[in-house]
Amino acid sequence: MRIGLDVSKARTPRDGIGRFTQELLQAMLTSESEHQHTFDLYGLAAEDDLDQAREDLGLSPEARLHRGWPAPDHALDVFHATTWTVPPSASGRATTPLLFTCYDLTFLSHPEHHTLNNKIHCLTGLLRANLRDANFVAISQSTSDALQHHLGIAPERIHLIYPAASSAITPLLRDEAKHRLRERFGIADPPIVTVGTLEPRKNLPRLLDAYGGLEASLRMAHPLLVVGGGGWKNSAMLERCRELATVHLLGQLDDEDLNVLYSAAEVFAYPSLAEGFGLPVVEAMHCGAPVLTSNISSLPEIAGNAALLVDPTDTLALRQGLRELLENDDRRQHLRDLGPERAATFSWAATARQTLDLYRHVTAEGAS
Repeated sequence: MRIGLDVSKARTPRDGIGRFTQELLQAMLTSESEHQHTFDLYGLAAEDDLDQAREDLGLSPEARLHRGWPAPDHALDVFHATTWTVPPSASGRATTPLLFTCYDLTFLSHPEHHTLNNKIHCLTGLLRANLRDANFVAISQSTSDALQHHLGIAPERIHLIYPAASSAITPLLRDEAKHRLRERFGIADPPIVTVGTLEPRKNLPRLLDAYGGLEASLRMAHPLLVVGGGGWKNSAMLERCRELATVHLLGQLDDEDLNVLYSAAEVFAYPSLAEGFGLPVVEAMHCGAPVLTSNISSLPEIAGNAALLVDPTDTLALRQGLRELLENDDRRQHLRDLGPERAATFSWAATARQTLDLYRHVTAEGAS
């Protein structure tokens, strides 16, 4: 089978979609059935050096990399769009089956939390895929339900395939993590950690209000570390961070630093208003952090019983959840025990296997 894959975001520095694409590609290349397939990788810019791109992507010298999108003579069996972008031809042949990964539809369910350009980009990709009779990969049941609700896509065209934590996220022993936290960031107290792009959907203002309302002794004992870069509509939340002496803005961090923070966290807080999957929750659970997250969207589906779930729109509930985990040693330890087990139910090996099975399915479907 000859598979076309969009890797335009998979080179460093990678955003969430880029990490997803890179992890999926590597897992498929190392799967038992990889030798049955040929991968054509698309989406590189005209000025990109292909040899350097192969090195960035961890590919062998013979890997088939292409600048731009499939030409008519690229006789692909399936094309997988991973970045909300459907190329003009979508594949080398108009009849080639198209697979489209949909991460979330928050630009429709929560449009006030997105920029106009982002809403246009995501909706355009979805509509083009729908017009091409694409099959859709949904990364959670929540996303699958949203595709049916907002666009009326038939359930048989939607395929649930969960992603997993990054292969670079590795738990550290707690004492080692605390030691590295002191050395790297100068923080000696067990922190509350939150990770996410600095945008309204991540609900940082309410988390800050909840944290700011805790007793001063709890805040002094447990600084709040805010990890995240980029984003939009965030000037007010950044100013609020600076007003609280025990809040530390750390910016965007690499995987090595994330391993330290996840493993050292007294509590990992992720009160997002809407998620397609909630990757930081799985990463934190993988590292044994006690997780506080939202009881809406995909987050209960992903966290299961391995996190404390609260209403993210209720500041008092967030504050009570933080206080419960900070003051209840048994509750924290219970979540530390459950988290890694829950995170282990998601694996890139399973994601790759299910994706390759789906390629075979849509290829056979297209041939019939």
